[in-house]
Amino acid sequence: MCRRILLSALVTLSAIKSALSAPIFSHAIQVGVVTDHNIDEASGLAASRIHPSVLYTHNDKGDSSRIFAIDADSGNLLAELNINNARNYDWEDIAIGGCPGALTKSCIYIGDTGDHGGDGSVKNIYVVEEPALLRSGDLDPIVTLHYSWDVLDTETVMVDPSGNVILVSKVHGGQGKVGMIPASAFAAAGTTYQISHSTALRIPPTTHNDPVGGDISANGKEVLLRTHDSLYYWRVDDMDYLRALSTTDPIVVSHIKEHQGEAVAWDALGNGYFTCSEGHNQPLYYFRRSSN
Repeated sequence: MCRRILLSALVTLSAIKSALSAPIFSHAIQVGVVTDHNIDEASGLAASRIHPSVLYTHNDKGDSSRIFAIDADSGNLLAELNINNARNYDWEDIAIGGCPGALTKSCIYIGDTGDHGGDGSVKNIYVVEEPALLRSGDLDPIVTLHYSWDVLDTETVMVDPSGNVILVSKVHGGQGKVGMIPASAFAAAGTTYQISHSTALRIPPTTHNDPVGGDISANGKEVLLRTHDSLYYWRVDDMDYLRALSTTDPIVVSHIKEHQGEAVAWDALGNGYFTCSEGHNQPLYYFRRSSN
């Protein structure tokens, strides 16, 4: 009995310590409106690593194979980029990370990972290098990776500093699976990578199909995961994301209820994060870090 009480006390103290050390972010600051009429289902969001104050987004299922560069200070469209030799079956998330085999370069990872209304996902990751000159045009994937995983739907695609891709499945109740595609898998173009090991996501049960998006900070030490009603934060100093997301209670951070909000992205410097929603003329929100 004493041992159980001691263990319970230690867990409680650990949770209190984690909460006290968690960063504090401002309430939602509307920095712009995504007004371009072609952006009507902004499902993912990622901050450029080479162009200051630039965000990339894309539409959900049914659009052409394109992404959009928008101004992080206004929401205005900067460029429309068509992805050659790709198909938007159900694009659900987008992330920025080092390029396969060249981590000092910056690449955009696009996840065709959604289930398209319950009929299963095609499970493709398209990787394109960030364009040095930001203007409308075409981009060729440097890698298209097909993977296999025993989940129906995934709406969270994140990339860590080592080029590993972290996936989180979407399920009714929110407690999905966390899987990883190692950076080395992207060197074997034309093959299928099998995700054989998964962990169970540790978030409170929900009444929705969750989670719907997430992002890893550029330094790899902070993770955001979005559900319909909350935004969760983990500090992951050892970058073991599968362990952290499955064994550590997250901290709830600032969030705003949006029309159909699925997208979240750290800014390139880790000073805060952006969110936006699907739909026409949706606000672009920023949450500024105010404490560490």
